[in-house]
Amino acid sequence: MWDRAYLNRLRKELPDWVEKGWVTPAGEAAIVGAAEARAAQGIHLIPIALAVIGALTLGAGIILFFAANWDEMPKIAKLAVLFGSMWTAYAIAGRGLSRSAGASGALGHAMLLLGIILFGANIQLVAQIYHIDAHYPNGVLLWSLGALVLVWLVPSQPAAVAGIALATLWSGMEIGDFDRELHWPFLVVWALYSAPALYRGWKWATCGALIALGTWCIMVIGNWPYDQRGEEFWLLHVFVALAAALHLAGVAMQDIPRLAALSTIVRRTALVGALFATHFFIYVGVHGLPWYGWRADKFNAEQWAREGIASGGMIALIAFFGLAALAIAADRYRRIASDGSKRDMAGIALAGLAVVALLINPFLPGRYGDAVFMYVAINGIFAAVLIWMVVQGYRSGERFQVYSAFIAYGAGMIAFYFMEFFTLMNRSLFVMGGGALLIAGVYILERQRRRTDVAKAGELS
Repeated sequence: MWDRAYLNRLRKELPDWVEKGWVTPAGEAAIVGAAEARAAQGIHLIPIALAVIGALTLGAGIILFFAANWDEMPKIAKLAVLFGSMWTAYAIAGRGLSRSAGASGALGHAMLLLGIILFGANIQLVAQIYHIDAHYPNGVLLWSLGALVLVWLVPSQPAAVAGIALATLWSGMEIGDFDRELHWPFLVVWALYSAPALYRGWKWATCGALIALGTWCIMVIGNWPYDQRGEEFWLLHVFVALAAALHLAGVAMQDIPRLAALSTIVRRTALVGALFATHFFIYVGVHGLPWYGWRADKFNAEQWAREGIASGGMIALIAFFGLAALAIAADRYRRIASDGSKRDMAGIALAGLAVVALLINPFLPGRYGDAVFMYVAINGIFAAVLIWMVVQGYRSGERFQVYSAFIAYGAGMIAFYFMEFFTLMNRSLFVMGGGALLIAGVYILERQRRRTDVAKAGELS
């Protein structure tokens, strides 16, 4: 819809551009042709979306039909209807996907999704028919694995998104209902879904996989046992290092033709995850410091030494993701150094410095001075990264990056306000200084942008 509106606007404005000499007649035809091709590709999303909604509605109706007539149906009739409807959906899906275009392709994806829905219903209903009593999350796992087999056999992005959601639901049941602390089997299933999504260039499935990974991280840290609360501090290190590695990998994907189309999705999604996890380092209590005030006599060194020292497993995870992020950052720094882009080089250097801080922290003794130093260092690097994001975002036109930086900054200011609520006067100058600095930075950047626009207009004239 938006591509079509953009095409109509181009058709109105291009003749004026040709008259002014900005665009040649041949260039006008090429631009319109490219926009028409893009608009034609975008139109196919509408029938696919409607077909998927129809499949979900039809699946819900079938399940409700069984619920209403379950007691009156004999066992053989139940099995015949259950498996018959599922294989019928798969047969129609195969027929539609074999044609792979137009309404037939959309119908094929919808019927494949319906087959996955009915497969899950069959698992639950067969278990009820034969009174199978088992570890109930395994049913959702089997459901997700069934969708995984289809994803590898049939290239269907809606099926991949559904399977990823089922895998996340399965892991949530294991973590929330059965107290699985670090439910690592989810990562195996997640990787098996991510591989075809990356190979086939599926944007929605790739985004869904990254969101599922972030949801899993939140579930893990949210359900961590109360008697191991000190470990949560190091889980934050793991998740920030993981998000940094994914973001840098997304940046590196720009240089790989097969993965370049997915670069923006990976970079933006991982950036949101990194900013979200890093935000919690703002709170002094997370570092073992007293929540209100910085008095050393209120620092419980014994408690910090007992809860703050990372376990061997945590250190291994921090080191794995941190070193992976550093390796990607070093390779990217080497590639862009030849271009002489100092802003890009500064961003990579800041990312590497942040990861180094995370790698050093677990090996500090855990004294009061160590906690204060790491609090200042991590948050200082975080502030520098936000400033770089705003500057680079304005220069490159990356609005998402600018908006993300401002949202992260605003969330940090709100956190500072409530964290220092009872000693607000002592911190007021700091907060006002930060606000003034931000306003001054915006003013300078806006003046620079206007000068650049004027210079470009002069060159064109």
